[in-house]
Amino acid sequence: MQIKGITNNSPFTENPNQVRKTDVKSSSDVKDKDKIEISSAARDLAKSEMASKKLEEIKQKIANKFYDSEEVINKIAEAILKELKEK
Repeated sequence: MQIKGITNNSPFTENPNQVRKTDVKSSSDVKDKDKIEISSAARDLAKSEMASKKLEEIKQKIANKFYDSEEVINKIAEAILKELKEK
């Protein structure tokens, strides 16, 4: 049997738990980065779904007489007066 010499091609140094620095790529060396793109159609769909949910919420509040409460009426009146004073 023939024994050949040992080469230094191992990615490990004397400590097998350490990787040689030359074999490690830093994040700045990586040029391709993950990114996500959302099409305008998908954005419009999300907006319309959100608007639809909000509309259903408002309809439910109207049905439950939420906007008929004294507190809500006063808040709306105050907001209208504030808006008119700013103009």
